[in-house]
Amino acid sequence: MASIVDFYQYKYSRNNYYLNLIFTKDKIINIKKSIDEGFEDLFINKEYEYAYKRLQQLFSEALEKEEKGYVHLKINKCYLKYLKNLYFSYYNTPESEDIKELILYMQFLTNTESESLSKFTTLNEATKINILSYI
Repeated sequence: MASIVDFYQYKYSRNNYYLNLIFTKDKIINIKKSIDEGFEDLFINKEYEYAYKRLQQLFSEALEKEEKGYVHLKINKCYLKYLKNLYFSYYNTPESEDIKELILYMQFLTNTESESLSKFTTLNEATKINILSYI
């Protein structure tokens, strides 16, 4: 399988598309667990599949560098769309609260640049898949 790349870095290589967040280890583990258990059961296209695989990888790497119960997470703003989909898939479950907290934190920090997120979502699916999978 093609290596999965951070697709926004590929398309827009400016540092201001990333958020630096700090979360407790338990919250990141719960979100990662939701992705591990959930995305294969969902009806999703290739774009979402690649995004969820990249999120799994991102959370795993962040957990490896955990310090004193806290995890530093450098996440691209474009993942907000995929986290929202995951949140609605787990709506009214304990896992959804951690996902919701991450979403709200990201939304708070990205309010001023919401138009830049829409640039990726307006691309056609074939282009998104090429960017996501680096094929």
